[in-house]
Amino acid sequence: MMDKKISLTVEQWVALQEQSPDGTGQIPVWFQVTGGSMLPFVRPYRDDVMIVAVKEEELKVGDIVLFPGKYLGGDYCLHRLYRIDGDRVQTFGDGNLRPDHWQPKRQILSKALFIKRGRLTIDCESPRWQKVFRLWNALLPLRPVLLLPFRVMNKLHRLFPRIF
Repeated sequence: MMDKKISLTVEQWVALQEQSPDGTGQIPVWFQVTGGSMLPFVRPYRDDVMIVAVKEEELKVGDIVLFPGKYLGGDYCLHRLYRIDGDRVQTFGDGNLRPDHWQPKRQILSKALFIKRGRLTIDCESPRWQKVFRLWNALLPLRPVLLLPFRVMNKLHRLFPRIF
């Protein structure tokens, strides 16, 4: 296994998927998350996420997916798949209070397999973490209160990175 770090744009990564050596079109890539929309499960500038290309028919509610953020005003976005309706999907950041706009299913580029937080590696497909994610979604009405400490710590970390 190679631990060499290289920098790629998402477009370069997508092109690589088409040339995967095993023919599956799935080359897993780790990247560091920079936005806070997936707090508390994915922390910006601290956690890494492993993504792999995904086919439309493999998508399921609860997957953490990567898609072009033009629908949300950014470059690319990593959010949880909230609803699937035919050929369109709705995503929702774990740290957000409202779901995103509906978008075409074909916009989904990949899904997260693992989240790495220090020495802890979270398997996004494990039954245990799937239960945790479902519980978080069930607590939606309480999110403003539950997210407050995470938002404060995130803000402090950005203002004083050496202290927090």
